[in-house]
Amino acid sequence: MRAAPCLALSLIVVFVALGAGCTGTPRTDSFNVDGAGRLSIALAPDIEANATVVNTTGNVTVSHVIFTAPDGVPVTAYVAAPPDPVAAVVYVPGANEPVSGHAGRFRTYPEAGIAFCYLDVRGNGFETPGEPLDRREQFEQFRQDRWPQTYRIVADIMRARAYLAGEYGVPAWVVGSSDGGRYAAIAAGIDPGFEGYAGVSTSPYRAQLGSGDLSRRFIASIDPVTYVGGISPRPVVLYHAEYDPVIPFAEGQALFAAAREPKSFVIIAGPHGISPEVDADLLSRLTQVYGS
Repeated sequence: MRAAPCLALSLIVVFVALGAGCTGTPRTDSFNVDGAGRLSIALAPDIEANATVVNTTGNVTVSHVIFTAPDGVPVTAYVAAPPDPVAAVVYVPGANEPVSGHAGRFRTYPEAGIAFCYLDVRGNGFETPGEPLDRREQFEQFRQDRWPQTYRIVADIMRARAYLAGEYGVPAWVVGSSDGGRYAAIAAGIDPGFEGYAGVSTSPYRAQLGSGDLSRRFIASIDPVTYVGGISPRPVVLYHAEYDPVIPFAEGQALFAAAREPKSFVIIAGPHGISPEVDADLLSRLTQVYGS
């Protein structure tokens, strides 16, 4: 596993409880997949987040946050925020997107009044432990009534939103790129706490993992098409390059077709993934709604 870029961790350590629960409530997440293949997740109460201030530049503070998930995995995030943000973004990266590649966003989003949370995704090979993406293996886990890693990632996204809500009390969007856009769409579809969803260079999930109802339900449960229509009346914004070399433009259009109003499809210069062009458009949308 590759090490994430080293940041000078220092200063204050704080502990934050996510949610509230009664004494004796089991500290575990739970999931259910209905007959149509729609996933639902209930988060365990009172999960602690260890937040360490990395640095403060001007009025922007960057913190390294570790959520100890109920399965024992330390999930890493980095949060950059001004003193009084007006909104927040949980960013879910695709593969090969280390935190160092988002240093500019740790400045531009807070400068616009938006707290920016980079969630280090399980299986991407950085700080958060996990397995390389293998949906066939995940199907076997589902068959055995165990947690597929995709479901764990969605729970991590929901937990990041809960953390931001507890820290700042502001509305949050979930934004994801490539495979991260798929996870983000699922999270937005099942967590009404997210006020909007933006997907970059992403698409439906198309695969055949076997025959029968169990396979059908599992594939539906990890396909953003199952959820993107249910995000409405919250907004959906999709960004895609016309000549994307990784995920074809038509696939991005297919996901957009499954979404409901209010929705926007923005053609970007590309080639693939989040870019300053995407940031500028998204920040303009967010600041128009929430101010800055």
